[in-house]
Amino acid sequence: MQYKVLALDLDGTLLNSAKGISAHTRSVLERANAQGVKIVLASGRPTPGVQWVADMLDFHRLDGYIVAYNGSEIFESATGRKIFDFHVNPQFIPHIYHTAREYGVQMAMYHEGTVWCDDPETKWIRIECELNHMPYHKTEHLLEEFRWKSPKCMISGEPEVLERLERILSDAVGEHLGIFRSEPYFLEVMPEQLNKAQAIGLLLDHLGYTREELIACGDGFNDVHMVEFAGLGVAMDNACDPVKDVADFVTKSNDEDGVAYVVERFMLGTRE
Repeated sequence: MQYKVLALDLDGTLLNSAKGISAHTRSVLERANAQGVKIVLASGRPTPGVQWVADMLDFHRLDGYIVAYNGSEIFESATGRKIFDFHVNPQFIPHIYHTAREYGVQMAMYHEGTVWCDDPETKWIRIECELNHMPYHKTEHLLEEFRWKSPKCMISGEPEVLERLERILSDAVGEHLGIFRSEPYFLEVMPEQLNKAQAIGLLLDHLGYTREELIACGDGFNDVHMVEFAGLGVAMDNACDPVKDVADFVTKSNDEDGVAYVVERFMLGTRE
């Protein structure tokens, strides 16, 4: 078997529009794992939001891996052991925070499974908390009260505002941090220009595999590097154009078991 590792984005890729995983896709992933395929869930979601999906797949039994926060935390699911851990350099956080507030949008930070923010009733913060099954901590003095290192900063707001803000922050601190949108309404600020591709590369080295043995499936802006990095980069049919532009193969949509189709065709050899 040429491909031995399967990296999967969650929203818009592994998860269907109902935020579930079909019985067929679960069965295909179990068959692939039984043949030695290592499965990696790679998401911009915080760790609790990825763990919820891992539990759906019975990841402890599948001996899978979790890449959360776009790569800031990497776990071995069977043991819960943290393999890699990165944080946003705190010296840049005040500039990011004040720039976000200047444009009327909010920045959130993360600590021990909790979202810290100024206004948790903001539409996009509610989405973040509900999507990841995470509580929030409201504070009127985020910079003063948040005393820990954060795996990422997340700025949320209207897409047209974040598009401008992405360019502004990239020009200001892009040399030191990763600045990109995971969704039109989420702008991610990552440590040391970290992205999913770099994180998965570290995991491959740790496990003793090469990028040529990797299939990566994604749909969103934050999947571009991962799809381009993989030996076989796969875009979902519902993927944004930048992902499709770098992909080696375009599969079916997330509502048509597109991940299962890729695994059956390129790993199990049961599809033409």
